[in-house]
Amino acid sequence: MAKQEFNDKDIARAWQKLADEKFSTSQINKQEIMNAIKLESHSSITELKKRVKYKLYWSAGFILLFATTLMFRLGNNDLVLLLGIGTAAYIAGFIPMYLKYRQIDNDAPESGEILESMKYNVRMVKSVLKLEKTWGLIIFTPAILMGILGGRVIDGWTLAACFQDPKILLTALIAIIIFTPLLIWVSDKMNKYAFGDYLKKLENNIIKMETLQ
Repeated sequence: MAKQEFNDKDIARAWQKLADEKFSTSQINKQEIMNAIKLESHSSITELKKRVKYKLYWSAGFILLFATTLMFRLGNNDLVLLLGIGTAAYIAGFIPMYLKYRQIDNDAPESGEILESMKYNVRMVKSVLKLEKTWGLIIFTPAILMGILGGRVIDGWTLAACFQDPKILLTALIAIIIFTPLLIWVSDKMNKYAFGDYLKKLENNIIKMETLQ
């Protein structure tokens, strides 16, 4: 169990020492350091996969909310249309993210496959985040518009009447200009907060493992 007591500083010091000495005495410590890196990397991958799963839960929650609300509003064709579009948009974002999530492998690999497994999982997690960012860039603007229109439709307006009212269109335009970049910024910050440290740690461990091999 002693190898599990390595922390980041221990690994960094030992790795730097081995690098400076060109691994002249690496036979004593090299395997223990690699095992510590493997243990830490496995923990990071597991946490990253769990956080991607939370994103999927949020998406599934919105799909369920929109679909359920739609079922109780079947008498309002305009609201059904808006809720249908919202449901379809979240399904379109959920499916590719779920498929990428399934490809993240948090099982401990065989010794000879550790480095490739680390690189592979970094690519997969970044791919999920890129998909979400692309989805957000596409959906944020229409989502703001649909939110404003949905509020009016609930109040008894028709979509046709909404698009003929200059005040509603002006309000929607101002909201889009203000909130679209804000939503993009907030989304980016939240992903950096939730994933940034774990991805950075994993990438640093890849560099260390490449040096050790």
